[in-house]
Amino acid sequence: MFVISLNYKKASAGVREKWAIPAAMSEQLLDRLRAGGITEAVYLSTCNRCELYGQGSYQKAVGILESLVGEGTSLRENAMVFEGEKAIRYLFRVTSGIESMVIGEDEILGQVRQAYETARQMGYTGYYLNTIFQAALMASKKIKTQTKLSKSSVSVATLAAKLCHYFKEGTKNVLVIGATGDTGTKVIKNLLSYGDCRIYGAVRSSHQLRNEIELVEYDRRYEYMDAADIVVSATKSPHYTVTASRLRNAVTEDKERLFVDLAVPRDIDENLASVSGVTLVSIDEIEELAEKNNELKAGEVENAREILDEEAEVLIKNLCVHEFMELHGNISEYLGAAGEKFFYRMKKVASSDEFKAFLAVIEKMGKTDESDSLDWCEAGNYEKNCDSYKGKQACPCPGRNGEECGSCSGRWGSRDKDS
Repeated sequence: MFVISLNYKKASAGVREKWAIPAAMSEQLLDRLRAGGITEAVYLSTCNRCELYGQGSYQKAVGILESLVGEGTSLRENAMVFEGEKAIRYLFRVTSGIESMVIGEDEILGQVRQAYETARQMGYTGYYLNTIFQAALMASKKIKTQTKLSKSSVSVATLAAKLCHYFKEGTKNVLVIGATGDTGTKVIKNLLSYGDCRIYGAVRSSHQLRNEIELVEYDRRYEYMDAADIVVSATKSPHYTVTASRLRNAVTEDKERLFVDLAVPRDIDENLASVSGVTLVSIDEIEELAEKNNELKAGEVENAREILDEEAEVLIKNLCVHEFMELHGNISEYLGAAGEKFFYRMKKVASSDEFKAFLAVIEKMGKTDESDSLDWCEAGNYEKNCDSYKGKQACPCPGRNGEECGSCSGRWGSRDKDS
């Protein structure tokens, strides 16, 4: 598996928005990837990351992504790429919230699940991504129950609501554009918890909102901005929801206003900052608030990493077994009953690296043919009259099959003649 990631750690919101492929184009992307030899794929897009998880050549995937987005956009300069085990472990960290701007935030688990389910239902996942994503989702649930990483959960939505709460004293008029979306809904929930906001929800079509929210038709949103103290925009629109020119024409009252843009691509025109009285906060600036939260959760991150490492080890060894069986079929038939028992014992006690080395040795040795074996003593003393081991001291003990050797205290076993 590989991961191509454009995230807040390396790519600014301006770069990420160029690669935020709309949901309507995701199937086209996955179709092109499959035609290009990427056998399985999942595309994840959030306000802080645009990521492609796939099975195949990541170089081919990069070329397909660049051709889809268009010229003048260099993915290679801004992306982080992981392959193999590193890609698996990265997905585990992303799903658990460790890689999030706001460590431990709750939204990412649902976003990863949605991206995976979308790809699965469309037929773009197979054994590998199904197994890996399901394991990552299960590991993240374990993090939530066994650590305090998500306790007193903080997210982009909660940080944005906190910013609105402290913007000014007293009751505030807040217009939320994209009120029925995932982030918009969470922002509203957090604003209501403060109890000092009169909230207007701007939506494109008729939706049932909470009784505390006044529904506003999207096309009439500018009419409400004159009275608004705060405007929060969190949509997946490919176009601006608020522009500087239209805002200047819409407002008559000269007062301080806060505009919070939680979208990637951007919802709010950057030139809005030049409008008198406007303070514009983007998703990148919320990162500064997130850093304080992350410092408080540093200890829990280490606990979470230990759990994720354990779960990733189990998954990687399971994938190794699957690949081994694809090559050799039933393990008992290939290695014999005793060999199978030792195989699974090794899987249980060894690290993933040790287990892979063990499988490599088995591959190198090949299937042992009983006709090509002879009895040998673990102490290093071999049978008499064996042409393959002339010059070696023979063990006189007639014992076999694990019995103790009376002469040298070794035990009899079996060794391939070519050893």
